[in-house]
Amino acid sequence: MMNLFTRWCSLFFLAISAGCSYDNVEELAPKIPCQTPAIVSYSLSISPLLDRNCRSCHNPTLLTGGVNLEDFAELKRRADTGQLLGVVNHMPGFAQMPKDGAKLSDCDLALLQKWVTAGALNN
Repeated sequence: MMNLFTRWCSLFFLAISAGCSYDNVEELAPKIPCQTPAIVSYSLSISPLLDRNCRSCHNPTLLTGGVNLEDFAELKRRADTGQLLGVVNHMPGFAQMPKDGAKLSDCDLALLQKWVTAGALNN
């Protein structure tokens, strides 16, 4: 009787342990590499990014911090002076944006960097 019980327990634990592993998050959900287009379009990439992350506070109605990111001329000025990349990259000397929120994803930051480096065009 004890021998049967021992075998059953051994099989039970073997079955349970076979499903266990020490997978890490990267193996379970591999990180998708960031792919930015060759030419970053303001209308297709940057404006939607700003809609998702910035314009709920920085618009003509709220004008939080005196910043209106719906005005392209103002956005361009902030991009050209380095302020836009400074705030989103949480660089020293700049207010961290989004305020009280998580830093933008590496892909979003790369997209903004590429757009600014190309001249922050209204394309």
